[in-house]
Amino acid sequence: MNLDLPKDYQSNKVKRLPPSVVKDIELKNHARRLANLSPIRIKVRTCISCGTLFESAGNRTCGCNTRSTGYIAGREII
Repeated sequence: MNLDLPKDYQSNKVKRLPPSVVKDIELKNHARRLANLSPIRIKVRTCISCGTLFESAGNRTCGCNTRSTGYIAGREII
């Protein structure tokens, strides 16, 4: 699994992805490798709504504002 993690964060302050989501991403990455596609990377990001650090595979919010966040075609719309 490929994790792009910045060096200046404290690991106990980061909201982690559930193990089932990490496993799903690993399975998708295996299929993407077979199709010669780039892997999905899990990154530590800063939430644009509340400012906390969280692990993400694409979203820009940690889930703190689920009422104001919507999705169109699988993409997060704020």
